[in-house]
Amino acid sequence: MRFSVQVEETGILKEAITSSCDKIRFGTEFCDVKIQPLSVLEEAYALAEEAGKDFAYVTPRVSESNIAKMYEQLEFLNEKGRIDVVLNDFGMLNVLRRYPNLTPHLGRQMIHVPARCPWLEPGLKEVVFHPLRIITRTKRLMSSSEDIYSQTSLNNSSTIRFFQGLGVQGVDLDWIPRCFPYYDFLTKNGLSLSVHLHLVPVTITRKCHTARFLGEKSPQSCSQLCKTKAFLLKREEFRLEFFLHGNAVFSLIEPSEKDIRSLLENDVSELVITMNPVTRILGRQELDTLIHQVETMAT
Repeated sequence: MRFSVQVEETGILKEAITSSCDKIRFGTEFCDVKIQPLSVLEEAYALAEEAGKDFAYVTPRVSESNIAKMYEQLEFLNEKGRIDVVLNDFGMLNVLRRYPNLTPHLGRQMIHVPARCPWLEPGLKEVVFHPLRIITRTKRLMSSSEDIYSQTSLNNSSTIRFFQGLGVQGVDLDWIPRCFPYYDFLTKNGLSLSVHLHLVPVTITRKCHTARFLGEKSPQSCSQLCKTKAFLLKREEFRLEFFLHGNAVFSLIEPSEKDIRSLLENDVSELVITMNPVTRILGRQELDTLIHQVETMAT
């Protein structure tokens, strides 16, 4: 099994390249305000290449104000040869068709996954907790809805063929164990799977919750505290915890031996480890410890 490490900054990248990971994913997945200038991307690519690590570029939903920056970055990467670019909007998928050496890889914002919703967690058994109401779940409802809520929007062969027609070869997925049995359909239809450990996006906003909470005046002058901080959100009455990190809210799921072995039945191409304040994986030692733990549980 291959391990990729996803980072947004060259400082933490220098920790990642000294680890036992196989690949570096550089870039911001959710916030286009944090898209780095070309000079930083060039440095990140050079560091990964020097360390002998494969390289992929991660992009968020890109606003009109940042599209010119993306053009110059994709031009640079295209000159380096075959590189995966993780895309999170249809506009960027269309733009990437101009660059023959860049392979589009669907990011998590391109895929709808009902099971990301914490109010539908099967562990809540006979009752679904909803922020506005409580719904009693009958056995019939539970059995008929399980398949629907455990699949992704890619569990349809026509949808997969549509994206493959646009050059897509791989897809990012979440660490949601109830969904693992349905990932097999994707691999059998020719998609390579990159599964993110730990973090499951519950909700994402174009206007940053963290910036609003901290009273930031504008995106252009944002202090980007999310580079070093995240906030714990608790709903004690529902026994749920979330993490606010930038413009995204995550649930955090710790991998178990049972779940890792279940996932491996689906021919997963790589596991993605994100280094940020939510995972608290910020250095080489934490990375190597986690990689070793997962490898041990997988055997």
